[in-house]
Amino acid sequence: MLNMPWIDAASLARLVDVLNADIVHELTAADYYLRLAQFVKEWRDPSICHQIAVCAATTIKNATALAAEVMALGGVPPANPASERAPLPAATSVEEHLIDARAELAHFQGRLTLARRLGLLRLQDVLRNIVLSKRQHLEHVQVIASACLSRRPSAR
Repeated sequence: MLNMPWIDAASLARLVDVLNADIVHELTAADYYLRLAQFVKEWRDPSICHQIAVCAATTIKNATALAAEVMALGGVPPANPASERAPLPAATSVEEHLIDARAELAHFQGRLTLARRLGLLRLQDVLRNIVLSKRQHLEHVQVIASACLSRRPSAR
C-alpha cells in the first residue's frame, strides 16, 4: 500500500477491499444490463434498448475508473470477478429497477463521503463522476419505467 500517513494501513486495505467489491458490483450490473438489452430487443423498441446499453457502458466505465483508483492506492483490482448472474426481471417489475437505481446512487454518495473524510482528492473526483453517472442512470431507469408502464394493459 502507498505511504499515506493520515490513513492507517488497515483503513487503506479496507478501502481497497470495498472499492474492489464496487468493481465487481459494477461489472455484474453491466452484464445484467447487456442481457436486459437483449431481452428488451424483443419489444422492438430501439430507444429503450439504447437507454439500457448506455447504462451498461457507464457501469463498465465506472468499474475501470475504480480499478485505476485501487491501483493508485497500491491495491490490485479483481482479476476476473466471478459473478452470479442475476435473473432478468419480469417486464412488469420496473419498480424494482427504480429502487435499485436509487440504492446505487445512495451507495456511491456514501463512498464519496468516505473519500472526503479520508482526504483522498483523486478518489473524490472519481466518485463524483460515478455519482453523476448514477443520477443519469436513475433518469434512464425512469424513462425505461415510464415506457414499460405505458405498455402494461390497463386494469379495469
